[in-house]
Order: sequence, then C-alpha cells, then structure tokens
Amino acid sequence: MSEEKKTFKWLEKLKKVKHIEIYIAILFIVILLLIYMSNFGKNKNSNTTTTNELSITAYVDKLESDLEDILSNIGGVSNVKVMITLDIKQTQVVDSQINLNEFPPIKGVIVTAKGVNDTATKLKVLHAIEAVIDITNGNIEILSSD
Repeated sequence: MSEEKKTFKWLEKLKKVKHIEIYIAILFIVILLLIYMSNFGKNKNSNTTTTNELSITAYVDKLESDLEDILSNIGGVSNVKVMITLDIKQTQVVDSQINLNEFPPIKGVIVTAKGVNDTATKLKVLHAIEAVIDITNGNIEILSSD
C-alpha cells in the first residue's frame, strides 16, 4: 500500500469519530497542563537563587558606583569617591549572600570629592545623597579632596 492510501484511510477513520472536537479539546487541555506542570517546579527554584540573591560586595559596589555617577554630575563637583557601610547585624547572611527582599540597612556614607568646599555645593551633594538613600544627614560625611 502506498503512503497516500494509508493517510487517506486514516483520515476516513478519523472523520467517522463522533464529537471529535471534544477529543481534540481534551487533548489540547492535557498538553497545556503538562507544560504548565513541568515549568511550575523549575521557575520557583531557579529564579529564586539567580535573581533574589546577590553578594554583599556586589550590592555595595553597585550602590557606590551609582551614587558616584550621580554626584559627579552636580555642577562644580568632580573626582567623586563614595564609601557605603551596611548594618549587617540586622540582616541574615548565608554564605556571603543576602536576600534582595531583605536589604541590609545603610549605616553610613562617606563622600570625598573636589569642589565641595563651597557650602552651597556641599548642600547639593548632601541633599542628593538623602534623596537616594534613606539615612539621616548625621550618618553622611562629605569631605573635600582638593
């Protein structure tokens, strides 16, 4: 028998099945459920470890780098260096990893920069830091590197 005749007979048998739409719909639903169930377990474990955890050093480096970039854009300010300290004792740390849902609070910020001898410029830098980081100005130190 040729391939064409086999296919034709198979189609004829399929046409004789009553309510084939129902069978196709059920098959489609089963396939969707299998796909959903296979991805359900994977997403929980893999996303939690890759996106919700970050090393403490990388976290602080990112904060410092972003703050340096912003502060160096203030008029008259240049050569900005930032150091941020965290209050680690209030955060659970496992294998030098922190959960991004539980950021350790920032304990203090030190900024050295050229051009902050002027009181107005120093206040601009102070207000910029306060706008970005939720700490009191008593925990922020701005020093001139001139």
